[in-house]
Amino acid sequence: MDFKTRIKSKRASLKTLFPSLQFTTVAVPDMSSGSNFFGNDPQHENLEVATARLDAFQQQHPNALLANGYLEERSFYNTPRFERTLNEVTEYRNIHLGTDFWVPAKTPVHAIFNGEIVISHHNDFHKDYGPLLVLKHQIEGAVFYTLYGHLSIESLSISPKGKTVSKGGLIGYIGDETENGHWVPHLHLQCITDLLGETENYNGVAYASELELWKQRCPDPDVLFKESLH
Repeated sequence: MDFKTRIKSKRASLKTLFPSLQFTTVAVPDMSSGSNFFGNDPQHENLEVATARLDAFQQQHPNALLANGYLEERSFYNTPRFERTLNEVTEYRNIHLGTDFWVPAKTPVHAIFNGEIVISHHNDFHKDYGPLLVLKHQIEGAVFYTLYGHLSIESLSISPKGKTVSKGGLIGYIGDETENGHWVPHLHLQCITDLLGETENYNGVAYASELELWKQRCPDPDVLFKESLH
């Protein structure tokens, strides 16, 4: 039985993840390479512009939770930090492996399944996760992980490594741009089937040449929820 089949009957509601938010639907902004969502700032460096664009999109969808990004190629990452050259071919690690939920700073984040905190670490680098949590879960014999990136510093104290949490329990809060890796506030949520022995960080974006392998390790987070993220 594959992972998607095992978890199907155990899917969580988005209301479990964000119980403090009011929404009735999901809206999906297009932030892929080539879109004009962020205007003349495709690398998402001007946070005032990015915030204004997101606020405008939210106003157009007042009853929606904004969620997007799985397997989206993004120009956010077309920078030297995510660049490599092999055999004279240059590529960027710019294909997004999770779903982003564009919600305000300080929004409480809750566990969507029972689990154990296996990573609780501040990845304090520009365009990294900032405070990161990874939870280990076991459902119907399947072991998998959920990753929560761009949290507040306080979240690491709330959810230290080794702590067990119950479904619906508070695990942290959304961080602001001063602590979340320099992003407009949002939650990067990723589903992982193989943690690869990581203890502090985990790839949130992939090279196109390695995408098939990363798709196996990081299935669409849509599989975790009763509501569609697309």
